[in-house]
Amino acid sequence: MTTLIDDVSKRIASGAPFRQDPLVSQGLSIHVLDTIGAWIAGRATREGHRLSRLRDEKSQSLAPLTRSTLDTIALRVATARLSEVDDVHMPSCTTPGAIVVMTALSLMADLADRADTILFIDALHAGYEIMTRLGDAVSGPDILHKGIWPTYLLAPVTTAAVTAKLLGLDWERTSHALAIALSTSSGRPGGSVSGGVVGGAGTSARWLLAGLAARTGCIAALSASKGFNGDRSFMDGEWPARSHGVTLEKDILLNVFEGQAAVLGTSIKPYCAAKHAIAAIDGFQMLLKQGVPLDTVSKVVVKAPPVHAGMIGHHDVSLSRLSRITSCSYNLALAAFWPDKLLDIERTDAVADPAVVEFAKKVEVVADPELAHQCPQNYPASIDLFINERIIASIAISDALGDPAKPFDLDLARGKFRRLARGIIRESLAMHIEQCCLDLNNPTAGPELAAIMTEIDNSLTPKTVADHDREDMQNAGIISAAELERRDYGRVS
Repeated sequence: MTTLIDDVSKRIASGAPFRQDPLVSQGLSIHVLDTIGAWIAGRATREGHRLSRLRDEKSQSLAPLTRSTLDTIALRVATARLSEVDDVHMPSCTTPGAIVVMTALSLMADLADRADTILFIDALHAGYEIMTRLGDAVSGPDILHKGIWPTYLLAPVTTAAVTAKLLGLDWERTSHALAIALSTSSGRPGGSVSGGVVGGAGTSARWLLAGLAARTGCIAALSASKGFNGDRSFMDGEWPARSHGVTLEKDILLNVFEGQAAVLGTSIKPYCAAKHAIAAIDGFQMLLKQGVPLDTVSKVVVKAPPVHAGMIGHHDVSLSRLSRITSCSYNLALAAFWPDKLLDIERTDAVADPAVVEFAKKVEVVADPELAHQCPQNYPASIDLFINERIIASIAISDALGDPAKPFDLDLARGKFRRLARGIIRESLAMHIEQCCLDLNNPTAGPELAAIMTEIDNSLTPKTVADHDREDMQNAGIISAAELERRDYGRVS
């Protein structure tokens, strides 16, 4: 009897029907470039450096991660995802790029001698299709607010699909790969899933969990390729109702590789902010361009869908990096006075400029049930600017910059990538990455990108930890002051 997993696997094995569509090809190129930019920027953050230290060069036997391909996938996925500038699919509330692109390019390093351009392109599309369609089928936006992180839940099955396609597995082996991967899915990282783990001492394992889940999916596919079998009836039975208390809308999965390519339905984030706040930031910037006199504004009211308002409505940006990324009031204040900071990935400390602090206090986020009707296809917002009790300007945004209805073009994609990569990698290397991404159908593009990423990885070693980690390491008791002086710690070249 044919199972649901079998049906999906046959679609994956058949390949992407829109592979040669110029619009789809350009969209995929932009998303690959965007994800690599997120990874590069994520590596240069404090959290990125902490992740890199899990791969100790001198004590491989004791290190949590090694330089194996599978561990490289875990580390790269975690690093791209922590950036919070990777792409996001609103209807499923998943972030496919960090999972899909990092996995495919990491595997290409091992497949360079037998690289197949069609399999590479199809693998990228398969990953986007599986994560977004399945995320939609489990009602990703709803389960997020019930403690299940959709991207974490679906990372194993997504990377299993990517790996199976790159390996050229037939539909039956692909089916077993997906089945094994699904049986490993957790989805519950703990803490505040919708807003991230924003409090508490130490470093959250949130991003690491996503990376490890991606690694597990690759193992599932590699195992299936060696003859190991999973329960192919898994989605016809207990998953995910019994294991996660989630209803699966099975008909949605029959849309894999049907209609619009999933990558074209995935948003690119123009700022390092919660996607739920980006419509408000975009709308506010439009008002600023109209010449609104900020010094006279006494109040800013942002209306958002109720489930979004609770996430972005807080004002305490002292808690953590994620608290500064999710706070709508703080990001509107940055848009007003420090717009370049909107694409600052580090967000080390809150901007202390009195103008930012005072303006943020004027922003109030309120829940508007009417806006909920646009969700999850859109994450809308409306803004009213007040002088005393009089509204002087208003705007409503359904489609923000970077959304499918207002997509990034090549110039915007290049601009964001260059901003993210600036000062981290050589300009010539950044240009080479751009050229490869915008020519993905070239047989050399995938292997060249894989080689470039390895080169970038090799530039970050335990001796190139950023200066801002020196004090952190000492305060946390990880390393003594004397040892810090003995070692040659410096910036990434």
